[in-house]
Amino acid sequence: MWVKTRRVLRRRWLRVLGGLALVAVIAWFILVPSARPPGRPAEGKLLTIFLIDGLSQTHYEALSRAGRLPHLGRLAAEGTSVANGISAFPSMTGYGFYPFLTGRDATGSGLLGLRWFDRTRTRGQIRNYVGRSNRHMNTDLAAVPPTLFEQVAPDHSFAINALVDRGVRSKVMTGWDFTMAKYNQSWWLPRWLRALPALGPRVAPDLAEAERRVWAAAVADLAHQPKIQWVSFTSPDAHAHLHGMDAGYDALLETVDELIGRYRAESQARGEEGRRVYAVLTDHGLVDVHANVDLRNSLGRAGIRVDREEATRVVDDTLDDDLAERLAGADLVLLVNGNSLNYLYARNPEAPPDAGDFSVRVPREALRAFPGPRGKAVDLLATVLATPGVDMVLARDRGGDVFVHSRDGEARITKTEGGFGYEPLGADPLGYVQDPRTAALIDGHPHPGDTWLAASARTSFPDALVRVHALLSQPGCGDMVVLAKAGYDLAADYERFVSNYRGGHGGLRAEELRVPYLLAGPGIARGVTVEVARAEDVGATLAALLSLGQAPRAEGHPLARALAPAGP
Repeated sequence: MWVKTRRVLRRRWLRVLGGLALVAVIAWFILVPSARPPGRPAEGKLLTIFLIDGLSQTHYEALSRAGRLPHLGRLAAEGTSVANGISAFPSMTGYGFYPFLTGRDATGSGLLGLRWFDRTRTRGQIRNYVGRSNRHMNTDLAAVPPTLFEQVAPDHSFAINALVDRGVRSKVMTGWDFTMAKYNQSWWLPRWLRALPALGPRVAPDLAEAERRVWAAAVADLAHQPKIQWVSFTSPDAHAHLHGMDAGYDALLETVDELIGRYRAESQARGEEGRRVYAVLTDHGLVDVHANVDLRNSLGRAGIRVDREEATRVVDDTLDDDLAERLAGADLVLLVNGNSLNYLYARNPEAPPDAGDFSVRVPREALRAFPGPRGKAVDLLATVLATPGVDMVLARDRGGDVFVHSRDGEARITKTEGGFGYEPLGADPLGYVQDPRTAALIDGHPHPGDTWLAASARTSFPDALVRVHALLSQPGCGDMVVLAKAGYDLAADYERFVSNYRGGHGGLRAEELRVPYLLAGPGIARGVTVEVARAEDVGATLAALLSLGQAPRAEGHPLARALAPAGP
């Protein structure tokens, strides 16, 4: 009995020590702020970007109508609202920041989400930016164009929890606070720390307190007169992942609204409000989740070996792994994003099964007859589509056309100099034939991307042709891009500490892609509503407001209606 008790105690202490070691690792890489001295105090216009991570359009509109977001309402009245903003696809954090900083579509960023596979590498092909490895988002970023931060140097700039912030003068990451706050109901360690007398609330804050600390850091940096401040409020996304968009989610949006109001009061007290431009942005919307799916189950039953990358890189931060042995045991590599989207990368079907060759793009035709066990052909597209919870699979054929597959039908997306064409083959996966605005464009002829944007803005899949074709045209895209049905995610038993999420994003649905944006301040038209605009259009507008250069070949264009006419 005594031996058994000692074993139990030993296991408990190992658990505590392991947890503390994990905490130490987390603290080591997320609590150290930028050590660089402040840049030059800025003159002229100033820009503050409030990035609300995971802002649901429907919740924002409902709370606004109820008068529960008064400070955001004031900004909307003083400036320009984008009623239907279109976020990056995949609809992901960090990756979705890129258009705001460059005016470019995120697919050209050098990243393809928070997790993807780089076929051009011989080591470290799996790019997983969640955890200690998040610094590689900046090193993997395309060298050109420069970010807003780089363009305003040597003026001072500041970013808190921005992830993609290359060129910023001063940066702060508050991952400790949000890790403790996010998991305080599902992990013993935050609860234990929070129970410590006096010290507890300081070392293990709740989400609202974590956001107040973000506000305090941003306000403190105003003393350096930053040209640009990027302030990420991440609590809505964190809460929704764990609990869905319940009353707690709405309460956190109210907290963020209050903090924005307090920030403006500080700016006013400093005499800077008259030259400060505000951009209230978001990286993606959200969907509630009631069921979680693991594609390895259905693919495994077909004899397909699937390697699913872990959720978080807790220890390794190099992303330089030798993956040869690991890849030799796989037919597919699965990378989760959001968790409504999975990338599936297939091994080279022309190479030996255990060669671990993932260096080539596998076209749709080969996915239909992929060499499985004992050489038997497996239709990977059909196998994935038959999985409960899967809505669509995107793939590219040898000629470069992109296909949207569902259980009941498929459609071809083509791109020519004249624009985009859409050809349903059977039941229309996007439902465009049922909407008169988009149905009018399904006429056998290409139409400009902006025409499709305007027509599809209020559909269930806004701007899908442009977003899908751009993603599938990237060399680093998965051979199959798998999208979840409403109410599902594609990451069962995946997340650390909680296993399964109850809210997600990453996909193509309107709830994930269609979001609100607000712009206000000098140079912004007052009381204007822009019906629809892409994230990169907002980025181009911000560059124009600061009189900065537009990126070469930029997909984004300044929003003419948002820009106030210059005075005499």
